[in-house]
Amino acid sequence: MMATGTTEQMLQGHQQDVLHKLKNDPISITAEDARRFSENFDAHDEHSARIISAVEAMAAAGPELTGTESLGDQPHTSILTVVKDLQAVVDADPAAVTTEVLRTAQGVVSKMQKAVGTASAPHPELEAELQDEFAKIEPKVEQGIVTKAEADHLHSLEARAHGHTEKGGLTAMAQSVVAKRERRASISEGSNAHDIPKPPASSEEQSRNDREANRQAAEQIVGSKIENEPEQVTKDDAALVQSREARAGVQIDKDSVAAKAQSLADKNEQSSEQSSSGDQAQQDKDINRKMAELDVGTKMEHEPKNITKEDAAFVQSREARAQGVVESDSIAAKAQSLADQKENRTAVEAN
Repeated sequence: MMATGTTEQMLQGHQQDVLHKLKNDPISITAEDARRFSENFDAHDEHSARIISAVEAMAAAGPELTGTESLGDQPHTSILTVVKDLQAVVDADPAAVTTEVLRTAQGVVSKMQKAVGTASAPHPELEAELQDEFAKIEPKVEQGIVTKAEADHLHSLEARAHGHTEKGGLTAMAQSVVAKRERRASISEGSNAHDIPKPPASSEEQSRNDREANRQAAEQIVGSKIENEPEQVTKDDAALVQSREARAGVQIDKDSVAAKAQSLADKNEQSSEQSSSGDQAQQDKDINRKMAELDVGTKMEHEPKNITKEDAAFVQSREARAQGVVESDSIAAKAQSLADQKENRTAVEAN
């Protein structure tokens, strides 16, 4: 029976009613009677399977015999009932199973697996084989000597037996052991490959390597100067890196270190020339100022009453050109004061 408590009692009562109808009034058995009876009555042997078949047959024949057949009265034989019937028949007479019967049954099972979306449905019949394999592999996993073929076989067997492999189970552990061992072997092989000595380079190859090393060294030195002290880059720096790049076979373009060095060297040389010219001009102005201040200063010291506006204008011109301004306490300012005093005295004497 498939129910418990009150429900079980109701089902038992229904089964008794159906059995009573089957014995005394089989034509009265309905499609609903047959459905409920087949779904809740276990076909545990050939006799019970025949009873279920008889109930379903009478439910199907009743409407035809009474002339009350309708679409809604069509009997419904559940798949579970059919499977139980098949199981009961096979249990009762295993010798009746033929190759054709087995092939047909296997085809039906495959379709049922696809219908419920379990193409990898479990196969309990493989459980014994799986447990034997577990017993063989477990000590090898503990010792770390399980092979990849053994781990793959165990994975396939467990997947077929259970429909999946257990996460963290023996199969997963076996595959982990194999993966770690292969990874260590790969690292070891890579390390050994690096240890193999390389054959000595030919003289031509060595020369090429030397030229390349010289180029890199020159570019590093001059490149650092370009980055950190661009105003100190000279034509000698540019010539050095140009020579090393050319010898190494590197094409000198506008983005090369040599091109950048040459550009900076040209700018620095031009700036230096301009600076030298400017310095000389300033030196000349300072000399002229000092000479004017010396001449007028001497006259101011010995003949202050004879300082004229021309003297003041002369020294003012030299100071302005050399310094840009005329200070209030400069020789020019003092000369101008003395020249003004002289002019005032002359005006008074004239009156």
